[in-house]
Amino acid sequence: MRLPLASLFAALSLGLAPAAQAADDKPAAQVEVWSLTQTGAIGTAIFIQDRAAWRATDVLLAHIDGQTDHGLIGWIVVDQDDAQLVRFLRGDPTAPLPGYDILVDKNGNAGPAIRSKDAALPADQIAHHLARNTAIAGIGQLHCSDSYNPVVLDDPDSDGWLVWLLAASKDANIVPMGGHYRFHISADGRTVEKREQLSNGCLDMDRRQSGHDGQPAALFTTVLVASQPLEVHVFLSLLNRLPIIIGTDDKIWAVEGARIEEIDTSKAR
Repeated sequence: MRLPLASLFAALSLGLAPAAQAADDKPAAQVEVWSLTQTGAIGTAIFIQDRAAWRATDVLLAHIDGQTDHGLIGWIVVDQDDAQLVRFLRGDPTAPLPGYDILVDKNGNAGPAIRSKDAALPADQIAHHLARNTAIAGIGQLHCSDSYNPVVLDDPDSDGWLVWLLAASKDANIVPMGGHYRFHISADGRTVEKREQLSNGCLDMDRRQSGHDGQPAALFTTVLVASQPLEVHVFLSLLNRLPIIIGTDDKIWAVEGARIEEIDTSKAR
C-alpha cells in the first residue's frame, strides 16, 4: 500500500503506537454487511476517494514545494458530478476553513491546486470533517499500523456518515489485510453511533509470496467477523490490482475488484 497520507502534515497523523501483531484479547464482534452488489459499490467508492486524496496530495506537495507550515489541518473529498473535489482545510479543526481545492477526474487524474475562494465551508462539509476527526479519536486499542488513512462516505442507511480508518503500509509489497475500522457517525459529525473492527487482528500479507516468476496471482485470507467478504476486501483488491480469495465459516469467495462471487467448491471434490 502507498505511503500513508497522514504523513503529509504532522497535524494529520493519528499518533498511534507502533504496529501490533497480536489480536485483541477477545474476538471482534460480527459486523454489519450489505448485499454483495452494494458491498462492491461501497468498496469501489472507498478506493475512488482514497485514490483522489493521495493523487491530490502529490499535486499539493509540488505546489507548496513540500512545505508544511501553511496551517493545513486535513482534507475532505466531495463528489462533484463524476469527479472528486479534494478540499485541503486550514484553521481550527472544530471550525475548519477552505484552503486549497484540487479536482480529480474519474480516471484519477488530478488538476492543479487552486487556493479556494470560498470564505467558509458548507455545513455538510464541516460535518464531514468532524466525522473524520470523531472516528480518529475513537479508534480503540488494536493498532496494526502506525498510520491510518481515513475515508468518509454518506451512510446509505441513515442521515449520518460512515468513516473507515484503513491501516496503511510504507512498503508497496505489504498488504495490510487486517486492522481496518468502520465507524457509524452522527449527521453532525460529533458522535460515534457504532464502531466496528473489520478483522479479528492484524494481518500483513506479502504480495510476492503468491504467483509465479515473482508475479502475484491472488491473495488468500479468512474472515471471522462476517459471513461474506467486506468492502475493505474490494478496496484492497482494487488498490493492489489482485484478486483476493476469502474463506468464511462454510464458504469460499473470490473478490476481484467490485465483483464478489462464491466459489463452488463441490466441483473440486
